[in-house]
Amino acid sequence: MLILDGLSLRELPWLLQGAKKQGFTLHGVTATASELPGETNEFAHALGLASRSQLQANGGGLTHKLQPAQTETIDLPWKDCTGLVNNASCAKNWVFWHHWPDAKLHDYGAGQGLELLTKDAAQQLSSDDFWGFVERLATGRRLVITSDHGYAATGYFPDADGDVAAHLKQTFSSGRSKAGNGDPGPFVPPVALHIDSPHGAHLLALGRRKWRSQGGYPTLTHGGLSLLEVLSPFIELSRTRV
Repeated sequence: MLILDGLSLRELPWLLQGAKKQGFTLHGVTATASELPGETNEFAHALGLASRSQLQANGGGLTHKLQPAQTETIDLPWKDCTGLVNNASCAKNWVFWHHWPDAKLHDYGAGQGLELLTKDAAQQLSSDDFWGFVERLATGRRLVITSDHGYAATGYFPDADGDVAAHLKQTFSSGRSKAGNGDPGPFVPPVALHIDSPHGAHLLALGRRKWRSQGGYPTLTHGGLSLLEVLSPFIELSRTRV
């Protein structure tokens, strides 16, 4: 399994095009729901881990739910990642959690995030280095490529105003979720939703809204309830061309 942290359905066309060009057979292409809230820690907990970092250097051991598998989590260039996957290893299966693209989307400043991430995604997912890494993971295995959550291009969301904006700012600050039994507000239609999940009680921002906040509301983020935040691509493929 290859987990690309924060990969959304927006990047799916590049993956499908690249897989076809590189001679892979696609066995399934679908979308799956993320954990709620759509955050890295919640996905790690669902795998039976305290955090993503447990997977580093095969540190997952026998604690995670994807047994038996060798594990890694890292943010290195694809070519360096390829060298970490030893096909002669006694571990037939791999769980490789790469920090891209989430590490990128949190680095981009206000107002430019989606454009820069789109250019980077097009470059990364079309590169020989990326597909060489995928080929190494898929050699002798059927490979699943998925993600822990998606993201919202919140810079393009409409601005909330009046009492709605004040409530969202007071509740979430510059985020999209808040732990605990918060107040969703009296608004109809609702602007926030309370959930009780296996990860505890949370209040999540609902739909396509942003609001003014100190330092500027992020233009790319996740954790709330919009479709692209909570749907992740799930692709199953194998290598067919030598």
